[in-house]
Amino acid sequence: MTDEKGRRRHRPKPRAASERPKAPEPPTVPEPPTVPEQREIPGREIPDMTRERARSERRDLDKERGEPLAGGAARGGPRALRTPARPTPEWTTRPRILVTNDDGVESRGLLALKQALESMGDVTVVAPDTNQSAVGHQKTLMRPLRVRERTLADGSLAYSVDGSPTDAVSISFLGYFGHGFDLVAAGINYGANLGDDITYSGTVSAAMEAVINSCPAFAISQEYYEHPDFTLSGIAATIVARNILEQGLSRGELINVNVPAVTLEECEGIEVTRLGRRVYSDQLVERMDPRGIPYFWIGGPPPSGLAVPGTDFHAVVNRRIAVTPIHLDLTGRRLLKRLRTWAWDLPTAAPEPAPDAGRDGGSSG
Repeated sequence: MTDEKGRRRHRPKPRAASERPKAPEPPTVPEPPTVPEQREIPGREIPDMTRERARSERRDLDKERGEPLAGGAARGGPRALRTPARPTPEWTTRPRILVTNDDGVESRGLLALKQALESMGDVTVVAPDTNQSAVGHQKTLMRPLRVRERTLADGSLAYSVDGSPTDAVSISFLGYFGHGFDLVAAGINYGANLGDDITYSGTVSAAMEAVINSCPAFAISQEYYEHPDFTLSGIAATIVARNILEQGLSRGELINVNVPAVTLEECEGIEVTRLGRRVYSDQLVERMDPRGIPYFWIGGPPPSGLAVPGTDFHAVVNRRIAVTPIHLDLTGRRLLKRLRTWAWDLPTAAPEPAPDAGRDGGSSG
């Protein structure tokens, strides 16, 4: 008699994977049965029903393709590995800092951010393996993710994920490293993320994912130019990180930082701002492939914005570093009051179904 994986249940005996079960024979060597050709995740035990019941999320995926450990089956409990953000004026150990981005693991901005923060704590770098700009808060659930060790330009260790910035942060908090983090820093992004940009930005979304996992976070971006110098952005990152670690952030809060493309001497200081308004001039560009089938690019000139005093856009165009608080609670408070004045009464009875005009040979025309 065999189980669902083809192993003998009562009379185990070692055999090659290619052999089929034959007539019962006494075991020659007393060792656990193995099935070498099973495509299991190395080092991971086959989950029993107790573990399956403990999962916080279930997905009907083929186990042979690699089942997701959604919600952290081994741990149970909340998704985050650390308590909610709180002020930490005195550290008895070095803070653990997670650095990520959306431009990819080979980005110079990622390396600059890592180097700026490594004097403040133990830095771990996890980033997408390719450019994931403007993917927003995309999370990969319908295929497995692969994590690879990488070497950055300074020779230090990093990890790449074949997914989005959100995926990079998510796997870090779901148990890949076996510990949590005290701060997440996303960037340094090539190009500013001002105003409405945050709804598209993979960089800001990575910081949002950290906040969802109850960890304080900030995103930092720099105005784009051909050969960027990230010196000023690195200085800004250390100031922001130090303030967060010393002062703390409340639940649901993160900070969005935008740095002008100027030198330290040219910078006019740091300004705490609100979100501004972006003005987009996107264009649909149609092309033709060699088979004569049209395809499309979303292109156009770079976005501009409304330079209203007090906004992030106004600060950056005036050579100031914009520090903008963001909250995950997107409730429209003003509209909330208006909606409460509208009529929301349900009907007292379900409406009668409309007669079927086509029944019994009738015509609808």
